[in-house]
Amino acid sequence: MDAEAAEVDGSRFDGANLMITIGGDGTILRAMHIAAPRKIPVLGVNMGRVGFMSEVDADHALDQLGWYLEGNARVEERAMLQVDSVVFRGASQHALNDVTIGRGNTPRIVNIRTHINGVHLVSYRADAVVMSTATGSTGYSLALGGPVIDPEIDCILLKPVAAHMSLQGGLLLPHETAIDIRFDGPETGVLSVDGFIDRPIRPGQTVTVRISPHRARFLRRNPTTEFYASLTRRLGMRQESLPRRRRRRQPTRPGP
Repeated sequence: MDAEAAEVDGSRFDGANLMITIGGDGTILRAMHIAAPRKIPVLGVNMGRVGFMSEVDADHALDQLGWYLEGNARVEERAMLQVDSVVFRGASQHALNDVTIGRGNTPRIVNIRTHINGVHLVSYRADAVVMSTATGSTGYSLALGGPVIDPEIDCILLKPVAAHMSLQGGLLLPHETAIDIRFDGPETGVLSVDGFIDRPIRPGQTVTVRISPHRARFLRRNPTTEFYASLTRRLGMRQESLPRRRRRRQPTRPGP
């Protein structure tokens, strides 16, 4: 079924043993919002360009899916973020990749007052602030110059976007951390969860982000080290090695 249609009634997946997604990482993000609260593992068939979270390439899917359906795969768990705010009217949201708080369509910096475990850290003057999981470190955060984090580490990466005279490099925070953010405007901004749940946030409204009790579950064939083996290839930084061409011998010149 279509990903957007699945979001309308997630109860249709109650009792399911597996969810197979066909698409890119965006499709997996939408699916995981349904699967994670129900502890359903996800198997991603990649139809996109990068597919950091996908497991099977579309060209080999028909040949390989049977191996997973027979119960051979291991289950890999990853951390998610819980987002609480009056913006969501009392209902917590959960993110696999990241949470972004920033300006809307107005091209001006905003004031974002940030506390870490109740201690005031800084009042960012920036375009936005991104809080990502290790999984999300290869997404928006990486485009901002952030580090790539091993996907099985439970942490929160706090990274400002175009900050003025501030902690531009970002902070890597342990899993017990609670981040409280007050959006001080001056105009209405946007609170975005995983890039597809967007809500307006007004001056004075607050957001709390912490590690979620939900876990993202993926079916995997290879060991955890496969993440490093495929990292630069997925980023287009490395090509598979090609056989070396034999050098043609130069003809010997006749002597004098």
